[in-house]
Amino acid sequence: MDGNPLTVELPAANARTLGGASRRFVFERPRRGPWLQLLDPRGLEWNRLTVAIDDLPPALGGLRLLHLSDLHLRPKWLRAYDELIQGIDANPPDLIVVTGDFVEHRMNFRSTLPALERLVKRLNSRLGTFAILGNHDGDLLGPRLLDWGVHLVSGRTARLESPDAVLELIGVPSVSRLDPIGAFVRSVRPRQRGVPRIVLSHFPDSIRELAPLGADLILAGHTHGGQCCLPGGLPLVTHDSLPKRMSKGVHEVPGGALLVVSRGLGFATLPVRVFCPAEVIEICLQSLPLSHSDGIGMG
Repeated sequence: MDGNPLTVELPAANARTLGGASRRFVFERPRRGPWLQLLDPRGLEWNRLTVAIDDLPPALGGLRLLHLSDLHLRPKWLRAYDELIQGIDANPPDLIVVTGDFVEHRMNFRSTLPALERLVKRLNSRLGTFAILGNHDGDLLGPRLLDWGVHLVSGRTARLESPDAVLELIGVPSVSRLDPIGAFVRSVRPRQRGVPRIVLSHFPDSIRELAPLGADLILAGHTHGGQCCLPGGLPLVTHDSLPKRMSKGVHEVPGGALLVVSRGLGFATLPVRVFCPAEVIEICLQSLPLSHSDGIGMG
């Protein structure tokens, strides 16, 4: 790792591959969430993304990551958090990654800390929770998350290593749009062949500066998918400079990476979602091109 390494032993995994016609990913929505979520994002979608990665070590075939974003916790505990915990406990992933905005009120988050602690301590996975901070969090939240066992990778590179494989998680500084992303990207060492690289970036439009990293996946949030959309999911406002169609789902971007933009779990400002249900995304890594013809889509 650049700076102080984070070393986590990877458990042995049975390689699972899908052959056939060349496909880079399969995105599936097993269940559609409610068109209206008011005060509580219960009924959240548990979506699935299967990704083919070149030169994936066999030990990482079938590795499962759960991507969470934009929790925007407030003091009150919501039923949606119980849904999330129950879903995780039913089939714990290998790894949980969070792309920022743990809390809603950046300047006055102290009343939210009990709910946040309760939630993050229940995020159950084999390798732990790795996260970056978002623009609602502020740097003062970081020490609290560290105390609760979250591995913060904002501005850092974490290498998860075992005798058979290495996986890199790169955390883009994302507390402010003024963070020096270009300088950070230049500080990251070149990618090694056979070492998958996953980048965590709160802001999707940071992709314009991230191509030199040579990432396989760039996971992002921030947009909430629009949060309040027209029928069919067309967002009205995304707070991001990418085309509105890229405010959610999976997209191929310059540099060869797949950009995965989560609609997030919580609410920003007004506690309402319209035609844009909350989601978590379970990501499964595979080593050969995918053959599925069903489920291909942008989310």
